[in-house]
Amino acid sequence: MVADYDAEIAAPACRGRRGGWRGRRLYDCLAEVDAYFIDNIAVDARCQGHGLGACLIEHAIAEANRLRLPALRLYTNDMMTENLSIYAHIGFVETHRADEKGFHRVYMRWSLPKREEGGA
Repeated sequence: MVADYDAEIAAPACRGRRGGWRGRRLYDCLAEVDAYFIDNIAVDARCQGHGLGACLIEHAIAEANRLRLPALRLYTNDMMTENLSIYAHIGFVETHRADEKGFHRVYMRWSLPKREEGGA
């Protein structure tokens, strides 16, 4: 909660270890062995409420499917109750909590529907 997201989001394009997005949003993800890990996802406050966050999640799903990963994984600060509600509504399930680097983190995972073999 000390990251300068305003500066990050103001960059002309999102950065990402995998994928990315143009515009006033931040997207930073990493393919892991058993999930596509969303390290950062943020939308400029002036652009919120227009579906940009949902587009970023959809992009992460597409990347997980492309990489044949069965799930998305992320964490958020336990004080960010709105995030917890949004992620739970989407389908993320809390897996555990941990105190790391001075933050109270809530880890969540969303097991994606299994793809049909030979399907897109």
